[in-house]
Amino acid sequence: MFPRPRINGITILVIGFALYAISLVCRPLLLALSCVLAVIVPYSYRENDDALSRRILWTEFLDRDDLPRQLRESDGVTIEEGYWINRRGMALMTSTMTPETNDDDDDDDGGNDGSGIRAVVCLCHGYMDNVSFLKRIQFQRFARRNIAVCMIEYEGHGRSDGINALIPRWENLVEDAHDYFRHVTREKFPNVRRVFLMGESMGGAVAYDIMSRHRDSYDGAIFAAPMVKILVTPPPFVVALFERIVGHPGTLNALSHLPWAPSRGDMPHLSFKDKDKMRLALMVPTKYGRKPRFATARELLNATRRISSTIHEFDAPFIVLHGLEDMVTDPRMSEMLYNESRSSDKTIKLYRGMYHNLTTGETDENIDIVFNDAISWVTDRSKR
Repeated sequence: MFPRPRINGITILVIGFALYAISLVCRPLLLALSCVLAVIVPYSYRENDDALSRRILWTEFLDRDDLPRQLRESDGVTIEEGYWINRRGMALMTSTMTPETNDDDDDDDGGNDGSGIRAVVCLCHGYMDNVSFLKRIQFQRFARRNIAVCMIEYEGHGRSDGINALIPRWENLVEDAHDYFRHVTREKFPNVRRVFLMGESMGGAVAYDIMSRHRDSYDGAIFAAPMVKILVTPPPFVVALFERIVGHPGTLNALSHLPWAPSRGDMPHLSFKDKDKMRLALMVPTKYGRKPRFATARELLNATRRISSTIHEFDAPFIVLHGLEDMVTDPRMSEMLYNESRSSDKTIKLYRGMYHNLTTGETDENIDIVFNDAISWVTDRSKR
């Protein structure tokens, strides 16, 4: 079930006065509007929209008896969670994973920092995602191979501050993620020579922008089903009309937070091939489960259009991973990224039969294949 609807006092007051005024003019209209509001209000306002509620719900959620054992037990991996304060004073949820043992030190070939860590992977997660649940389980694969993982939940995602799934300004995601990755690698992993970005879906666009702007800070990027190219763009007049209604990129107005932007299909069913893992993901109380908010749709459209026009300039080392049955981001976009980029060190892996969510939504066997490809790519470049 979705979290209970909740709206603030000012909204209730405004709606109440509006309904009272309408009742004085036309009672049938009042009845019709009441029926519409009975559907719209619970859809638009929910208990987990604010960060404090999401954190409280998460604490209660962890007391459930039906959660995966691996969520509480990290075999050979140290997981540390906390909050990091960004430039705007917002508390963003973070997580790091490091190996507990140094079993593979002998074959590091000088690539680690003396503690068994050969490289650091900084994860940029996807839209509506978090790093606290299924990511916490599946990404331990990196740490068991002596690759540390740093993760951050964007503004409005997971337990971080902000309205649930609202992206008011794309640059905030890029700046926050890079600032945190720079901070944590300097403070926690000062002697690790190799730092890589990894971006999934929308996070692929975040990682692309970070890599493009801070080329000297990272040694390469792993793109998993990235949102980096548009095959069909809306006509300019449609984009202009949309921005006139919702506001220009980076701005907010009274309509910005409304979750009514058009989107195709049921995202969980389109993303998860393994329906048992999908059911687990839908248990999380920080989930969103609605159409994109207007401002979020505007920011994603604007960012993707810009990135789509610049991939021929991208020259960083990268590997792109994509399922051929992906119904969310077209695998042809990844092929275009591979073919059009200027990088002299690029690899593409296309997986027959796999869906969009490669790291947490596939069968265990398929997830192993994806992580093995990513780990091999990182390990090979950590020895150079």
